Amino acid sequence: MNTTEIKDLIEKYNSQTATTEEKKLVEEWYERIDGAELTLNQSEDIEVKEQILSRVTSRIQKSAKPKRVRLNDVWPFKAAVILVAFMAGTYIYFKQNSRPQVSSTIAKINKKPIVPGGNNAVLLLADGSQIILNKTSDGQVANQSGVEVIKTKSGELLYRFTGNSTAEAAAINTVSTPRGGQYHLILVDGTEVWLNASSSVRFPTAFVGKERKVEVTGEAYFEVAKNKTKPFIVHTNQSDIQVLGTHFNVNAYADEEYQRTTLLEGSIEIKQGNKKALLKPGQQASLNLKTAGIKVNEIADLEAVVAWKNGYFQFDRSDLPSVMRQVSRWYDAEVIYNGKIPAKQYSGKIPRNVSVVKLVEMLAYSGIHCKIENNQITVNPK
Repeated sequence: MNTTEIKDLIEKYNSQTATTEEKKLVEEWYERIDGAELTLNQSEDIEVKEQILSRVTSRIQKSAKPKRVRLNDVWPFKAAVILVAFMAGTYIYFKQNSRPQVSSTIAKINKKPIVPGGNNAVLLLADGSQIILNKTSDGQVANQSGVEVIKTKSGELLYRFTGNSTAEAAAINTVSTPRGGQYHLILVDGTEVWLNASSSVRFPTAFVGKERKVEVTGEAYFEVAKNKTKPFIVHTNQSDIQVLGTHFNVNAYADEEYQRTTLLEGSIEIKQGNKKALLKPGQQASLNLKTAGIKVNEIADLEAVVAWKNGYFQFDRSDLPSVMRQVSRWYDAEVIYNGKIPAKQYSGKIPRNVSVVKLVEMLAYSGIHCKIENNQITVNPK
């Protein structure tokens, strides 16, 4: 296995697209280099990185001595070094003393590396059986009451009639994402649903009666298929959102102070008890269960609201706990605070596919200083 193949395999591991065998191989590499130390007699960082790569590749390659990397081939080995040494909470420390000597230590790593989330979800069928979608082959995964469920090549879940559906026997299904998961599904009426991490949508395989009703926890983005005679209703633990055909985002995580529903296109009506509000595009409704009220605001940057769906964290004057809750869900890592939480607001945009180490580096630019240890992200005062 050459350096390029090593790099590609680790990138697959980091994006959670590696096979079970590939994941096992990468984790075995980590265990083998655990605690390794390097001491050189030259002070150039590039020489340190070169020897780290040599040590790692020598463990991986079963035959042939590792090829020494030339200085004009910096990118291939640099990428591999960064991915191998920095991914999943592994650190490399460089020290320079008065003597021309550099030492580097690969710190002890976790058995469960902290990695970005991916396309992970579980389908719960009406009979109680569960299908782990990221471990299921493409093609038909179920057939219920004349509605087939298909996992497409692009990794989404598609519901469609087979032609002999019995509407009276529509089954109830639930798609749930874990922490560190997301998923896209298309309901039988053509409505598309994107689920964020730690979220779920419960829905019938066929919509019977005068309305189309689904239940949501966590966060979801909807592009509802138009049907003037059959309104689409999204039920959360705080409200009912009624639409005819529109695009909107609902954030209803239990650990958030507010439930926020943001309209991008069309119109929606939100009901909370005997209170209701009609939203226009560009508006957001905030609901607080404790105060039992609906507050409607204009949203200047709609892109920030649905950034998660498009592969980004995007913060717009967000407080620190709000920022770190998103990080915690997507990387499936516990966040703890060392000292008082600073009362500041943060703005910025970060790709959701970056390694946790790169994420921490980028957060530091905004004044959020973190340490990764034992599957935890500790937020420290500056």
